[in-house]
Amino acid sequence: MKTAIVATGSELINGLVQDSNSKFLAENLSNFGFEIENILICGDQKESIKNTIYYASQNADLVFVTGGLGPTEDDLTKEAFAEVLNLELIYSQEIEKKLKTIFCNHGSDMSSNNLSQAYIPEGAEIINNERGTAPALKLEKQNKTFYLLPGVPAELKYLFKNKVLKDLKKISQNKIMIREFNFIGIGESTLASQVKQLNLPSELIISYQAGKAEVKLRLKIIQNNSLNIEDQTELLNQAVRVIKSEFSDYIYSEDQQSITEKVHELLVTKNVRVATAESFTGGLIAERLTEKAGSSNYFLGSIVAYNKKIKNQILNIKTELLNNFGTVSKECVQAMVESAAEIFGSDLTVATTGAAGPDNHDGKRAGTMFIAILYQEQLKIFELHKNYGRKLNRYYTSQIVLFEIYKLIKESEEK
Repeated sequence: MKTAIVATGSELINGLVQDSNSKFLAENLSNFGFEIENILICGDQKESIKNTIYYASQNADLVFVTGGLGPTEDDLTKEAFAEVLNLELIYSQEIEKKLKTIFCNHGSDMSSNNLSQAYIPEGAEIINNERGTAPALKLEKQNKTFYLLPGVPAELKYLFKNKVLKDLKKISQNKIMIREFNFIGIGESTLASQVKQLNLPSELIISYQAGKAEVKLRLKIIQNNSLNIEDQTELLNQAVRVIKSEFSDYIYSEDQQSITEKVHELLVTKNVRVATAESFTGGLIAERLTEKAGSSNYFLGSIVAYNKKIKNQILNIKTELLNNFGTVSKECVQAMVESAAEIFGSDLTVATTGAAGPDNHDGKRAGTMFIAILYQEQLKIFELHKNYGRKLNRYYTSQIVLFEIYKLIKESEEK
């Protein structure tokens, strides 16, 4: 089914805001067999919106329009959309009631402008938006399906995943089977090269998506007449088994969850108390471990010992050790993790030290990084040499830390 995406907003045209919504929609729609015909961006002017929606509707059977559904004067998407399809705007008591409830719950006064959101094109189906005030809309006309979605990325993603996707699965003409894997610790090009050597069946469509210090691998097979559904399912399952066997050291997920979400769930479920002692990561690992609500159930605290003096006085690392081996060393990171474990009484303790860059530090090249993890009396020390630049060096290390925490707890769970 040919599909078009229309993103409205002068901030997109002017380059002030990146159009992440179109990227998100295009990627997810493609995964379900929808053929992306156009991605169009226009400003907030009504005539521009009208012309863009008209063009999109002439070339596609499924049209997504994002943005311009709010209460301000430049939110003209519904009005422009209604004029393109020769529809009247009608007032929805249902939306008015919802708006009043939202503002009442927040203890805020509702202005008359907010009630403009209650006007919708006649015949439109209201899709409740629990994450904001602007409702999403669905309308079918002239054998075409239109979705109007809020421009706020968090709201759009929530609505798409929880409200829109189930409808799309019903109308998709191409039935697609997809499996995804998330990797940490292996680069995209290395992964692609090694997967190529596996000689997976040609019926599989294999794609890669590089993220921030991680990679996503997607296996996809489109149902067709050459293979029956059972054969296609088995073909995909065989490929999945091969991937999991060959890359078990790098896979952390087969779903949409991030590594922080995976680790958070494990720490909560297993009631593992965590503490960190960080040098060059500057508290980044502590920040990521406390990203999710409920992290106070497992996170005890952190010592950011960025300075040699602090390592000595707060973490009680002997001056002799620091002078003999340096602050960027296996000996130092081991002493840091053991001291932090004693100070906090934690079940799992992490320590990091390294030369973040761009300059060398304490006699070590930029990108020389050490990690120590102490869990159930098991000590693991990792030495990394990955000079991606100061910011990414720190983030890469935090990814490795989270991944190793995940693996350690999963391994102990299996035992």
